[in-house]
Amino acid sequence: MTTLKSRLQLSLLNRKKGRNLLEKGFTLVELMVVIVIVGILSGIALPSFLGQANKAKATECTTKVGSILSAFGADAAGNKVEALASAVAQAENETTTSEYCTIAAPTDAGNTGVLAISATGKDDLAGEYFAAGCVNSTTGSRELVTSTEAAPDAPTCA
Repeated sequence: MTTLKSRLQLSLLNRKKGRNLLEKGFTLVELMVVIVIVGILSGIALPSFLGQANKAKATECTTKVGSILSAFGADAAGNKVEALASAVAQAENETTTSEYCTIAAPTDAGNTGVLAISATGKDDLAGEYFAAGCVNSTTGSRELVTSTEAAPDAPTCA
């Protein structure tokens, strides 16, 4: 009799255990709370992510302008005319390959060894990115100014 009772109790326990496994899960309220939290987090994170993407695009433009200035500064120590021609060609190439900025042809007014250059944003950065820079091959001074509101005044690099 005791073995039958033990078996019956074991059988009932196993049935109850199996039923509990089937009844486990999330309630509708718990799922709704999770959805609301995920929605709030994505509402905060998405605009921040998009702002960082535009900053990265602007940094690419700044890097391209800076590389033109640096190349001219190094090349102008030898021959200023060749250095200017090289800088103009590099600016045209960078503008062609860049999705985000247009670089104006650099100038060396009067062949003084002071290269001036400017850039503006295009496509996603249109009206949101402006840069102006210069490099003086004689003194080695280099200046690059960027803005997100309006074209900055050109630096002098005296």
